[in-house]
Amino acid sequence: MTAPRLPVASPRDTLRAVGSLLARRRGALLATIALLVSGSASALAIPPLLGWIVDVVVDGGGTERIGLAAAGLVGAGALSAVCTWWGGRLLVACLQSMLAELREEVFATAMRLDAGEVEHAGSSDVVSRLTGDVEAVTEAGSGVLPRFLGALFTIVLTAVGMAVLDPFLALAALVAVPLQAVAVTRFLRRSRPLYVRLRREESDRGQAIIESVAGAETVRAHGHEHHRLGLVAERSLTAVETQRVTTRARNVFNGTLNLAELVGLAAVLAAGLWRVETAGLTIGAVTAAALFFHRLFGPIGALLSSIDDLQRAQAGLERLVGVRGAARPARPVQTIRDSSVRLRGASFAYPGSSSPRPALEDVDLVVPPGATAVLVGASGSGKSTIARLVAGLAEPDAGEVLVGGAPAARAARADGRPAVMLVTQETHLFSGSLADNLRLARADASDADLVAALEGVGAGWAVGLPGGLDAVPGGDLDEQRLQQLALARVLLADPPVVVLDEATAHAGADATLDRAVQAVVYGRTALVVAHRLSHAEGADLVVVFERGRVAERGTLEELVARGGAFRALWSAWRGAGTGAGASG
Repeated sequence: MTAPRLPVASPRDTLRAVGSLLARRRGALLATIALLVSGSASALAIPPLLGWIVDVVVDGGGTERIGLAAAGLVGAGALSAVCTWWGGRLLVACLQSMLAELREEVFATAMRLDAGEVEHAGSSDVVSRLTGDVEAVTEAGSGVLPRFLGALFTIVLTAVGMAVLDPFLALAALVAVPLQAVAVTRFLRRSRPLYVRLRREESDRGQAIIESVAGAETVRAHGHEHHRLGLVAERSLTAVETQRVTTRARNVFNGTLNLAELVGLAAVLAAGLWRVETAGLTIGAVTAAALFFHRLFGPIGALLSSIDDLQRAQAGLERLVGVRGAARPARPVQTIRDSSVRLRGASFAYPGSSSPRPALEDVDLVVPPGATAVLVGASGSGKSTIARLVAGLAEPDAGEVLVGGAPAARAARADGRPAVMLVTQETHLFSGSLADNLRLARADASDADLVAALEGVGAGWAVGLPGGLDAVPGGDLDEQRLQQLALARVLLADPPVVVLDEATAHAGADATLDRAVQAVVYGRTALVVAHRLSHAEGADLVVVFERGRVAERGTLEELVARGGAFRALWSAWRGAGTGAGASG
């Protein structure tokens, strides 16, 4: 089953969004148009001046007239070059400013998207839009669009120049138009669906690579290396085949344009010969007309060939604007009255899941303020789903999940900050200094606050790095130290409720991390998804999950004395004495 992707904006919505961004730069755009038109208009003088030189030579005129024409050529060329260069620079600056604003809006929207929606669509969908699509639009804005506009102005003004020179020669040049129209129509009809499909297939390929790399250990453990490599190869070949079909369509398009140029130039020369014999048109005038038409080769080729790049940019713009339009209105937050956690008849099923049963079904659970609840069970039993619901990353399909009496997705402290902080087993070191990484949790934290948080989770080593808090660790930190930084951020944020979803799984069994976890949960309500049963020691409540339901609950001593499923797990774990995981 193909995962639903984030929306793609319609051409009308895309045009409206781009128009709104450009409207804020109206003055710069008007100046750009004036300069580009001036540059194209100045170049119009070149073919007639060359034709005049031909007539002067044919008539045996003096060198003074040729010198005067040559001076005019130099002046027209220089003025055209200056205006075109200046207008191009101004256009690029204007477009880059617009694209920067669009990128910022899209990124800000992506950061506000519902995490479940992004995860279900595939992280590569968002990544490909913020990388490949932005790159395609940026390339078009920097190079293609200035060339496109310059070519458009040149074509219009040159056509006017040919009509003034001789209407019949201008009509002869129109012989090329039907071929060009057929080429453009066929290419537009074929290329746009191909570019949209190619972007989607590149996103699928990226998703397969991201999943395989992120889960490399699991893939190797289950012996699925060949399957994952085959999946990446299959999606890569699919994208390559679409690229091949696109390239073939582009080659047919370019070949038809070349044929149109040949037919058009032959028609202009034939009409010129006829007009010389019947209307007394000078050879210089025919030369000027031929040069006018020949001068159109470059602009027409640039104009029509730019359609290819603009199609790719349009596909990218539609995907970017689609992300911007995917943001839902911010839901009003609700201030919590305490730090309790309560689930009442909570059920949840992941969209598009092939499982016949929901991930969570009719769960009732109460964690009093300041208590620590440890969730135990096999993989797929519902523990991580509980963590997502309590953290507000998803909402239940039925029942309710409350934090401090407020729906978890809207629960906030009195200052408006989220009431719950989630720490998972996935660690990440952001670019920047150690202090930058820590201040993600609290931007106004002082250096003393940062040091206190680090020492609180046993990460005093960080202060001893060369440069201290200003050190840029790079990739030198192992999983344990990365997780210590994540836990230090919890101390800085100081949320009333913390959810640890196998937060120390990748870092292995280590007393230092266990003490860090104890420091983080101390004095606040905590839900700990256990990957080692040692987490149950000292917990106020242990909850055992099976197939999305609560199988047992109670203190460690109560569950061991009860002799149920947890006692079997506990005895096996104690007997092994290795700190083996309980999640299977």
